[in-house]
Amino acid sequence: MQHWAIAAVAGLAILALVILRITSGRPFRPLWNDLPDVAVAIILWLSLALLTGRPVSSALLWVVLAAGLLLADHTKREVLREPIVFADASELLLVFTHPKFYLPYVHPALFYGIGGLLVVATAALFSIEPPSMPGDPVLSRLVGALLLIVPIAAYFWRPSLNVMARVIRLLRPSGDPVEDAKTLGMLGSFAAHTVCSRQERPARQAACHFGIVTAPPDKPPVLLVQAESFFDIGRLDPALPSPLMHYQACRARACRHGRVDVDSWGANTTRSEFAAISGVSSAALGLDRFNPYYSFARRPLDTLAARMRQAGYLTVCVHPYDRRFYGRHKVMPNLGFDHFVGGEAFEARRGELVADEVLGAWINDFIDRQARPVFVFAVTVANHGPWSAQATTDSPFAPMLGGYLDGLMGTDRMIGQLAGSRWLNEDGGIFALYGDHQPSLPILLNDGAHIGASTDYFILDRTRAAAGRCDIRVDQVGRALAECLAEHAPMPRAPRAADRLSAAGRRF
Repeated sequence: MQHWAIAAVAGLAILALVILRITSGRPFRPLWNDLPDVAVAIILWLSLALLTGRPVSSALLWVVLAAGLLLADHTKREVLREPIVFADASELLLVFTHPKFYLPYVHPALFYGIGGLLVVATAALFSIEPPSMPGDPVLSRLVGALLLIVPIAAYFWRPSLNVMARVIRLLRPSGDPVEDAKTLGMLGSFAAHTVCSRQERPARQAACHFGIVTAPPDKPPVLLVQAESFFDIGRLDPALPSPLMHYQACRARACRHGRVDVDSWGANTTRSEFAAISGVSSAALGLDRFNPYYSFARRPLDTLAARMRQAGYLTVCVHPYDRRFYGRHKVMPNLGFDHFVGGEAFEARRGELVADEVLGAWINDFIDRQARPVFVFAVTVANHGPWSAQATTDSPFAPMLGGYLDGLMGTDRMIGQLAGSRWLNEDGGIFALYGDHQPSLPILLNDGAHIGASTDYFILDRTRAAAGRCDIRVDQVGRALAECLAEHAPMPRAPRAADRLSAAGRRF
């Protein structure tokens, strides 16, 4: 390798290390905290340099990727109040397949301008840099491939994985991404968390136990709704009249209601989604708490839906968006759902957010058509950010909430549709709703409104009297619903058209 190449690689290595230090949140730290980062970076750079024979281009590529990591981490901390974690690697492709959920939070000049320029410059350097790695090219490529293949193979082979995990634990990772990034570096913490999470996962999966669900003889229809970015905005200023009339009415009649302690803010819907259905706390998930759909829920688990199915219910999950988003099409059967309905049922165009009122009408129609007991878990998406700066809804809350208020009013109208349904009022159904997380709004950032990060929930059962406030964690939502089902008092029901249909003549 020529002297200029050695100097260029050294300079780029220093630049990459500076970028990684800034990303870690501790730019001025002892040199030994850089060792895990340096070890991972050397393996990645050397493998690519040996495979391509171009050391400078390989170094520049990793500098560009480190800069991208810095941008992603900064954006996530600003918008979601948490750093990049190892499980976010699963979302890299989603940035390009579902850009409206990611790119609006990054300045176009940074992503398309500077980012595009760096990518083009790296590609150009690869095309003009002559191969300059010493030794036989064939042998070099073999060594480069082995530098990647051996760690990956060791990761997937249980005996070597256990050894890797024991070695990594000598570094004493805490499991806190913020602290581990400071002490192990970003790349070092990613590697440590990736290995440790896989090594711990089977035991944690085996420990998942929702418990028996007891259904009354009449098996009423049951609906659980996870509402996107929903919380009771009346908490912002109790002196103002809340525009959420349907929510307020349901809460007043609910057999259970209160606040929900959730494990995310502004995004990460799947965390609340999984917690409510599985009853598993974030502590029990370990490192998989950041994205339980990434690997943890890729095998059958004991959940509310699985127990409802055992109790004789048809279990259905509906999420009016791309069924492949976050791998839900693979996860939902493992969570105990007989059917998973995505955006295809709503004739939604790619990337379109289906209105909550449309989803509410679909739910009512679907439940009314069923001849057997049904449990529906609905995950809304319409009120996902970003939102416009100005609200069209006339309310005292409009100046502080902007366009988010418009979407929230759509959720409230959906609540009214479901609360006024026949299956709930005449067939004695149970209707529960909770918010997945608070919206990423400036007024709520870093608890600027002094209301905490909790959302709200209610469980409505017409056969039971209203009760006082009872705050719970999000992993207790499904269990609370199961308890209400067990305590449900059957009510006389008029014959329904769906009840007279022959099961053989019906299709899902």
